[in-house]
This record gives sequence, structure tokens and C-alpha cells, in this order.
Amino acid sequence: MTSVPSKKTVLMVGKGAPDRGGIPTFLETLLHSRLAQEHDLRFLNVAHTGVPEGGRPTLGNLRRTLLDAVAVWRRAGGCDVVHIHSALAPTVTVLRAALLALAGRARGCAVIVHAHGGNIQSWLTTPLRRSLLRLAMLPAHRVVACWTAGADALRQVLPAERVTLIDNGVPVDGYPALEGDHDPPRILYVGLLTPRKGVLDLLEASRLLRERGVPHETWLLGGTPDEGPAAEAEVRAGLDGSAKLLGTRASEEMPGEFAHADVFCLPSWWEAMPLSVLEAMAAGLPVVATDVGDVARAIADGETGYVVPVRNPEKLADALEPLLVDAAQRRRMGAAGRARVVEKFSGEVTAANVSALYEELTSAAVRRTGGTR
Repeated sequence: MTSVPSKKTVLMVGKGAPDRGGIPTFLETLLHSRLAQEHDLRFLNVAHTGVPEGGRPTLGNLRRTLLDAVAVWRRAGGCDVVHIHSALAPTVTVLRAALLALAGRARGCAVIVHAHGGNIQSWLTTPLRRSLLRLAMLPAHRVVACWTAGADALRQVLPAERVTLIDNGVPVDGYPALEGDHDPPRILYVGLLTPRKGVLDLLEASRLLRERGVPHETWLLGGTPDEGPAAEAEVRAGLDGSAKLLGTRASEEMPGEFAHADVFCLPSWWEAMPLSVLEAMAAGLPVVATDVGDVARAIADGETGYVVPVRNPEKLADALEPLLVDAAQRRRMGAAGRARVVEKFSGEVTAANVSALYEELTSAAVRRTGGTR
């Protein structure tokens, strides 16, 4: 018989709306999953308005971090678990996560730091940074990674038993049927408008495809990245009028946006387990993406789409071309991709794994204290 987890009071800490991106999307999935029925979830939204300053040592970031730490301390009273969601790199972000974790620990809660940033491996390249992460994560009972290379990198710095791998997942219901084959076919990109997401590489691949006589449209859906408007300006400067900018969309509008497309493309320079890839597959689109993070675990290369090298527009064009010229192949790969997500990367599977972690950590706390929390 499967045991039913006891209900915990959980303070979920992370950036929600109006922020866009992986962490807000992941949090929304958890907050509307079976996790919300099994536990008392309370959400502390630490998104802020104004010009993004992600990862930079500014007075604004320092002030927001201190205010957020106080908010965690206040809201964590009476909670069993504080679950903090963070990119966990670079240095400023690590220190911020440490302070929030310390606030939760000071309240006697089990503390989880959930790492979402795909650049952890490239940041953990010096002894000083490894020592900093080791010290910063002392308040956390567990550090969760959502991709295998991130978990491996964290285990090289932290005790292996304090690091857990939990795959990202997405809702698999509520996607409308694809509109059908457009003429010309549409490539959809969903993500922040920044060079590190490979948007300029996609624009170059699109130019190469036009030179080859492959008709298509390129649709870019996204907004200003965490690092600020300068990165978005660099992307906009690279536009030649051939791509269509869609702006941003609320999460509930995204299924319809996928239905308008024929192929999905994410040519990022780094990722963890990108939710946009999983969402596109759940919607029934074939996916072309770069070989970063756990993309190659999500996409079955040659079956549900194609995995290509990073920062290589020619290879990107080579992978997109057969999907643009062959509608039957698009439909076949899209159907296989949806089946793969339903089986391996659904939001309910992720929620069950998170719930099991809550049970493990709070049960361990009971054993340590010899009584109830």
C-alpha cells in the first residue's frame, strides 16, 4: 500500500508574476498541482518592479535581499518547510539564497534551496567560489537541482546526501489542437530576449534558410531578461525585419501560442531543464534545441526533434530545414514528443517527488528532536 504523505505547511519562496521565465512558470505549476492538495502551500513572491538587476552587486539588490529575508522570517513562522527557488549563480544570487535560507532556518523550518540556473557548472570554476557555495548552503537541509549536470556539480562541493535531483515537469492537459500546417511554416521561440538564449543564432539560421530557399516565419515571444534592458537591446539591434516580435504572454495564454506554431526552437547557450522545451513537446510540437543542460534527456534526438551544438547557426538551420519542408515529419515528431512528456516529465510526477522530499525532511526533523515539530 502506498503511504499518504502527512500534510505540511510550506512557504514557497521565489519570483512569480509579473516576472517571466523558468522559475515563475515552475512555481505556478507546483502551486496548481497535486502538491497544493497534499500540503498547505503559502507563496512569498519576491519579484520586484523596476529595471532588472539580476546577479549584480547593486544597492537595489542589497536592499531587496534584506527586505525579502525579513519577509521570509516573518512568513515562515508556523511553517514546516521553507522552499526557496533560485538560479543559485552568480555570486550575488548565491549570497541572496544563503540569507533567505538562514531566515527560514532561524524559524526552525526544514529549508530547501531549489537551484534552477543552468550556469552553475560554469560559475563553480574556482576554489573561492566553491568555498563560498559550501558556506552559503550551510543553512539549507537540502539543495535540489533540476538537471543532472547541475546535481553532479553541486555534489562536488556539497555532501552528496544533501543534493537531490528532481526533474522539471509541466502540465500536460489544457493544450488545444495544433492549428495545422501553416504556409509558410512558423518557427516559435519562447524565452527572454537576450543573446545568451541564442536568439541571434536563430536569426542567423533563419537567414541561412532563406538563402536556401526554405520559406518560413520566425516568431519571437519574450521580454526583458534578468540582466537588464541592454541585453534585450542587443537582440533588437540584430533584427532585420524578417522576425515577428510577439511581446510577452500570461501563462494561461501560452497553450494557444504553441498551437499557432509548427516548430519550436530554443538555441540557448546554457540551460538546466528548460520548461519551454517541455511545454512545446506537451503541445505536440517538434523541437530543435541546443545540447545544453538536460535538453538531450528531454528530446529524443531524431524522434521528437533534434539536438544541435551550441552557437552554431548552420547546424541549427540544418536541423530546422527538414521539419519546415515536411509536414508529416513535423506531426510524427510532435506526437512522439507529447507522449514522451506525458510519460517522463509531467508536472504531477514532479509534484510527487517534491512532496516525498517534504516528507523525508520533516520526518528526519522529528527523529532529531524526538517529537513533533
